[in-house]
Order: sequence, then C-alpha cells, then structure tokens
Amino acid sequence: MLYDRFFLISLIIGVWASIKIFEELLPDKALNYLPKPLALYGVLILVIAMIIHTVWLAIAQRRKGFFKTKFEAASDQLPKINKFPSIDIFIAIHNEEKVIASTIENLLELNYPNYFIYLVNDHSIDSTNVILDKYQVQYPEKIKVIHRQNEISRGKAAALNFVFAHSNGELIAVFDADARIESDYLLKMLPYIEDSATAAVQSQKRVSNPSTNYLTKLQENEYCLDNYFQCGKDVIEGNVELRGNGFLIKRDILKKVGLLDEESLTEDLELSTRLIVNGWHIRFCREAIVLEQAPVNFKALLVQRLRWTEGSLRRYLSNLPKIFGPTKETSFSQQFDAFVFLSQFAVPMWIFLDIISEIARYLKDQETHLTSLMLISLVIWLITCISLTFGIRIYRKFSWRTSLKRAIETNFYFLTVWPLIVMLTFRKVLFSRTKGKWHKTERHDENGVSVF
Repeated sequence: MLYDRFFLISLIIGVWASIKIFEELLPDKALNYLPKPLALYGVLILVIAMIIHTVWLAIAQRRKGFFKTKFEAASDQLPKINKFPSIDIFIAIHNEEKVIASTIENLLELNYPNYFIYLVNDHSIDSTNVILDKYQVQYPEKIKVIHRQNEISRGKAAALNFVFAHSNGELIAVFDADARIESDYLLKMLPYIEDSATAAVQSQKRVSNPSTNYLTKLQENEYCLDNYFQCGKDVIEGNVELRGNGFLIKRDILKKVGLLDEESLTEDLELSTRLIVNGWHIRFCREAIVLEQAPVNFKALLVQRLRWTEGSLRRYLSNLPKIFGPTKETSFSQQFDAFVFLSQFAVPMWIFLDIISEIARYLKDQETHLTSLMLISLVIWLITCISLTFGIRIYRKFSWRTSLKRAIETNFYFLTVWPLIVMLTFRKVLFSRTKGKWHKTERHDENGVSVF
C-alpha cells in the first residue's frame, strides 16, 4: 500500500510539482527559449507518445489485412493443428443460478476431443449447488464439481488456485460463469499457444447483451476498441493482456510463476504482467470469441470499472522496476506499450492539475494557457475516436460511416466516465488505508442475450 502510494505520488503529482518548481526557478532569459508553462510540455510528450502508438497499431494491423471486412471479402485461415493436448476448463462460480446452466450446456457442445470441465462452487448460497450437482451426475465423464464451503479464502483467484491442485490438463482454459462460445472455440485458440515462448492466449471478448439498453450498446463498442488494441499489440509483440474470461494458459508455466495472486483486484491483469516481466509471450486470437454480460446500469458499471482500473494501476506500480529496470526481460515494444498505458492515467491527472493551476493564475490576473490545454484534450479525444472507429469497423463489421457515428457516441461516454474513474482511482490509491474490494458483476436473466 505505502509502496503504491509513494510510486504514484512520485510519478504523477511529484513530477508535475517538480516541473512547476523548476519553472519558477528558471531565469527569465531561459524562459525566452522555453516559454511557460513547462508542465504543458510534459503533457504534450505523453500525447505525442499516444499518437505514435495509435499510428503504429493502425499500420501494423493494416499490413496484416485486419481492416478487411465483409465489404472487402476477407478470408481468415487458421494455422494447422499438430496435436490435441488435454485441456481443463475452469469456471469459478458464486451465486450464478441465473446463467450457469446455459454456460455448462454451451461448453458441453465444444468440438474438441480431449477436454474436461471443472466447476468450482465458491461459497454459493442460492440454488447454484443443486444445478451443479445435477450436471455432475448427468455427465460424470465430462464434469467435476468442487464445492468450497469451509475455506476462508474467497474470490475468483482463490477458487481457481484451489481447483488447480485437482486437475492435470496440459492446458487450462478459464471462463466466467456467463461465458458463451462457439463449438470450435478451442480449435481456433490452440494454434496460437503451440510456440514454446508463448505462455497464454486471450480470445476476442464481446458483449452478449448489447441490445439491453444504450449503456450496454456503448460497452459493446468499447469492447471492440479493446479487441483492436489487443490485436495490434499482438502484431507488434507488445503487452497483450489476459481478460479473465476466455483465455488459455499452459499449466506448467502457470505453476512456474506462482499461480494467481489472490490479493489482486484484477488477478488476470496481474498474471499478465507477471508473465511478461518473466519473459513469456501472450498472444491474441481474433478468430475465437467469448461473449459475456455487460453491466446494465451506471452504478454497476462504475463499481466494475473502478475495480478494473485500481487493480490495473497497482499491478503496474508493483512491476515498474521489472518493466523498465536494468534487469528487465521486456522488449522495446512492451516498454512503449506500458508507457502509453500509464500515460492514459497521467494525462487526465496532469490536465486536471494544470487547469487548477491556470484558474489560480487567472484569478491573479496572470497570463493563462487554458486554450492549449483544451487543444491537447481535443487531440486526445480525436486519437480515441480514430481507434474506436477502426475497432468498430473491424469487429462489428459496419460501414465506415456507421463506425464513425458509433465511435463519436462512445467517445462522449468515454469523456464522461474515464476522467471520473481515473480521479476516483487516484483518490483510492493515495488516500485510502485499504485496497478496493472485489465485487462480482451482477448477472441477469438471459432474455435478450445474444447467441452465435
């Protein structure tokens, strides 16, 4: 906790304050060549890095032909599978009576010769127990149910670590309790993990309930952006990340890095970073899709995203020396990826601090630079809008016009939600005595849920 707090203050607020102090100490002659405010140059450097990253991902994916859609008659060819290793499917389950039966039925339809399903009932108090036991009796050759009722440790990471000792598959596939996949899902994923340097592969994630309301529709567009970034990072060999739902990992490597971190708010992202700093690769499979339910109201969305953001920030703070330090195992692409990711936290905070500073200057009748700050904010908005357009175009297969329209809608949602989440996350990390708590995303009855 103190480590995270110190690092965050040093990296963001400390750097900004140092620039401001340095600016006041500089002689007037020097400021003729480097005009104030110097803090604005720091923001500008981060924005330029984001622009370079955006262009790099776009060019890399364009060269691979990923911009082609049904309008351009593209064809994806999967690599040939050489062998079919045993795959254990793990699902951590807590009070999932609304969705778990359909998920089990879906997984039983997988077209793969050698897989087994482990259902970990993690202290459920609804009718989940009855549903799980029914399926184990009905499919003993395919399903094993493990009830965790007396263990002190709770949560998804603890449940998955617990079932690890009861399994023996060469590969482990992890799904959430509301996951929906196609029957050839594992066949599409397998070629990506055959390379000896690859530890895991993440599939494309999509929303299963985009038509529920306007908020879930925006989240579907947001998932398209995430898929676009993941695919681009895979092409440039950057930091592809596991998303908790729909990933495949090698058993021996998971054991070697110490399983999942049960204290982390985002065990999937923490594991991703731990794999990367230990020299392993994570791939992204754009051909395989896993569907999951999106929060249907703003309160549930805010709780989910605050957990994701705090957990994501903390795992980077804990691993910064391993990513950028002298003994690093990371490549330039991975370091640049990490730098741009951290910029997404730093820029909103620096702009906020600069706006406060400029307002103070205005009240003192001093020259202000609010126009420059607004222009920088507009550039950031445009960068995100371009990436959103590309992502929606590729993964929703809409026309360019429709993709741009949806990108603009979603970008206004980002403009509202992301700065709020960043500020609340900074407040939590800097001033709270405890970490955030893990909250399970609420599931809903499956009326209106998409299927393949």
